[in-house]
Amino acid sequence: MTATRFTKESPFPLRLLAYSNERFPLWQVAGQFPMFLAAFLFGQLIVGSEAEFTGPLFAGFVAFVAYTLMVRCIDDIKDAAHDNEHYPDRVLQRGLITFTNLKIIALICFASSVAISIYMDGGLGLVTMWWFIIFVTNNLVQFVQIKWAFIGAWLESRRVLLALSVIPFWGFGSVWIAQMGAGDDVVTAKVWWLVVLWCVAALLLEIARKSRTPEDERATVVDYTKSDDSWTRSLGLVGTVVTLVSLALVATLLEVGLLASVGAGTWWAYLALGITMLLPLGAAVRFWLQKDRYRAKDVSEMAAGVWVIGQIIVVIALLVAG
Repeated sequence: MTATRFTKESPFPLRLLAYSNERFPLWQVAGQFPMFLAAFLFGQLIVGSEAEFTGPLFAGFVAFVAYTLMVRCIDDIKDAAHDNEHYPDRVLQRGLITFTNLKIIALICFASSVAISIYMDGGLGLVTMWWFIIFVTNNLVQFVQIKWAFIGAWLESRRVLLALSVIPFWGFGSVWIAQMGAGDDVVTAKVWWLVVLWCVAALLLEIARKSRTPEDERATVVDYTKSDDSWTRSLGLVGTVVTLVSLALVATLLEVGLLASVGAGTWWAYLALGITMLLPLGAAVRFWLQKDRYRAKDVSEMAAGVWVIGQIIVVIALLVAG
């Protein structure tokens, strides 16, 4: 479905779907499920419960998706001035969906995520506490950038620092989900395996998705492969490839440690994770033989694939162990 076929007179559900396809597509939601499931099952195992599918799992995933959709809406509101200038063809910028619509969607998602957290606690409890912590560490940063635009502009011009600023959310967010799995029990110190893994993954996915396609020649597009005299603004072509492969390798090693920490480490899981790591390594070798943006983009796609495939392997291993 292409957004260009719609106008302001098109039915609102279709315009909303066009926005979703553009800014929060279904494949992104599908990609969130393995990482959510791995964190939830890990939370069960570290408190001595069996790793299994339960009703709270599916309710928790709805809360997780709602929260990340809220973050997307707030980001689009925060970045309005920049996007109006550089991305005038987007659904929001064309007025098919208004900023008022986004605020309503964000409020609904806010209410849903906190209500489900309270429901899972049976009142105010540990799950809700971790929801509050990620709200403070993530959304207040967004609100500060909206209130004081110069701070947002300063960070936007230093994309690497901006990427680092989202790490607390993903780290604490992993504990929020693990606590959903743990239920009334407090997650143990083993949860740090998950926290560090999600922090590394946050950087990996951010850099991978912001490595532009080779045919995109726009000077304004956000891209970590651009040449720059400061690492805070861009990593450069070679720097991006080295960073992505390094992060993918660290994530794979952390997945091995995570499985071992709950007795779920098996030879086949380690082998599968190792074989998956060959994807970005092979792409990196091809890049080194001929350094261009086409092969750099292959590395970014393979590195992101390591995270998604790795999480599926982790889920299977946790279920077998549990």
